[in-house]
Amino acid sequence: MRRPLILVLVLGLVLAALPGCRRKKVESVGGKIPLVFKYQPLGDPTAFRELLADFERKNPDVALTTEALPNSSDVAHQFFLTSLEGGADDFDVLVVDVVWVPEFARAGWIADISVDFPPETLRKDFLSGPVEAVVVDGKTYAVPWYVDVGVLFYRKDLVPRAPRTYAELQQFAREAKEKNPLLQGYVWQGRQYEGLNCNVFEAIWGHGGQVLDAQGRLTLDSEQARAGLAYLRGLISSGISPPGVTSAAEEEARRVFQSGQAVFMRNWPYAWEEAQKPDSPIRGKVGITTLPTVSGEPGWGTLGGWQLAVNANVSEARKGAARRLIKHLTSEEANVMMALEYGRNPPRPKVYKDPRLVEQVPFIASLLTMVENARPRPVTPYYNLLSDVLQSEFSAAVAGIRSPEKALKQAQQQVDILTGQVER
Repeated sequence: MRRPLILVLVLGLVLAALPGCRRKKVESVGGKIPLVFKYQPLGDPTAFRELLADFERKNPDVALTTEALPNSSDVAHQFFLTSLEGGADDFDVLVVDVVWVPEFARAGWIADISVDFPPETLRKDFLSGPVEAVVVDGKTYAVPWYVDVGVLFYRKDLVPRAPRTYAELQQFAREAKEKNPLLQGYVWQGRQYEGLNCNVFEAIWGHGGQVLDAQGRLTLDSEQARAGLAYLRGLISSGISPPGVTSAAEEEARRVFQSGQAVFMRNWPYAWEEAQKPDSPIRGKVGITTLPTVSGEPGWGTLGGWQLAVNANVSEARKGAARRLIKHLTSEEANVMMALEYGRNPPRPKVYKDPRLVEQVPFIASLLTMVENARPRPVTPYYNLLSDVLQSEFSAAVAGIRSPEKALKQAQQQVDILTGQVER
């Protein structure tokens, strides 16, 4: 009950600080097309400002401004939900999470940009997972900007090698804990939020399951899903994972691992740079690999990342300018800059072989296979509605409040009602 209230309160503060969400924007500034880009800060803005300045030099008919969004994905989503539904046209280009595109496209909030980004071209130039997320009903509604994927971090000095199976992960963790009882075996994201969904989907895939059937229906009440959820609960009940993972998000897990107190960690690649900082206790002691599976084949990490879309409420002239900005920001050269300066993983497979990446950020270059195998969460316009249901039931299972069988059965029933599979 507290989460929606907190979001409403935070959203109120955000809306008070940002331009009015229903303000109508002028169509010309000194004879130029006004263009507003809303995005989340990347870090030191110097390199990104130069990228934007380069766009302005190449497009002298455009007057570009940028407006910052909160770093919280939930708050950003609520902002766009409120402003776009209200018909706001005071921004043109927006960043959208990988799971928002079908929702926004179905609502008519983001424009079809297939004219400049045909689906067949995206499929040729970009990774398949991100393309699957931005092409809806055969039309392109966003372009991948940078991607993310769930991976496994491990302590090279504590285990003989990277584990390939769940059994090996547990065995290696136990052996390390026997030598040092103060160690935690495996930390991950078990808090009731979207990160938990990512961990559960990965466990289901790792047990040979799928979360969508051939008809596109979300299927959770399956043998593989029960096995995956039971595995996560078993990590806690067996002591491999500490009870505290049920309240852990990315940063809580990272802090435990980076302090040298854990053998394994599931997280996103950003944690690598943190682990290699000069003052990190585990600097030079960390390996990264694909998530384990039951069979030992490389696991599938959840696809994450951000895309660029065009506000459907703006004029045709501004839509054209917005598409030009997106083309500039998602070019190969922009991908290289984002990787070198901000550690953002490119959505174009070709960029991972760029000599500059291979030489200067070999860690990112080494992620190609993992991002190629990343799997998206269910691509559906109802995903954000379904996510709260999944979080609640998955959380009850990993915390031991409900059995995996009961949690998945209840989740399936609620999902079927929300998606119209059965009547209330």
